[in-house]
Amino acid sequence: MKLTDINFDDESFKACVLATGMKNAEEVIELNCRKQGIENCGGIEHLVNLRSLDLARNEITRLDLSHNSQLEEVYLGNNELSSLDISGCSTLIHLEVFINELEQLDVSNNSLLEEIYANKNDLESIDLSRNLELVDLRLSNNELSDIDVSVNTKLERLDLDKNPLSDTLKNQLQQLAGMQVQL
Repeated sequence: MKLTDINFDDESFKACVLATGMKNAEEVIELNCRKQGIENCGGIEHLVNLRSLDLARNEITRLDLSHNSQLEEVYLGNNELSSLDISGCSTLIHLEVFINELEQLDVSNNSLLEEIYANKNDLESIDLSRNLELVDLRLSNNELSDIDVSVNTKLERLDLDKNPLSDTLKNQLQQLAGMQVQL
């Protein structure tokens, strides 16, 4: 599909996609649209071969990446995200969603994730039971009162600072061997 045939919902997003110089949607492998005033990414579902996506420092509130199954790196920090669908991103390795308004973050279909940076959101819980490749997990400044990382044996860094965790849980997390823990 030609990029010019895609009905993009946001002119700033459209301009950024066209600025790649590619003619067809299938050719867009990497997209850097950082700090472009983008509010809506409708049309991104046609960029099916995207591997790296940088939409940091925009004004995006909702984003559906479920059709972008080739994504490996996603940078969405400093937006206004309250909804994010990455359920179809089975090859995702790196996810940055810090400084947003996410109350939920479903990473259950992203078993290859090695790094999650989700500091400064409104997360009350997160299920990491299928994320066995996690090495770096940053969840400071959220609303987490409980977290289970018992199956995440590859974790090297865990940042849970400024969360309402119990002292008992903090003590358990401090005992995790071979890991840098910040509570």
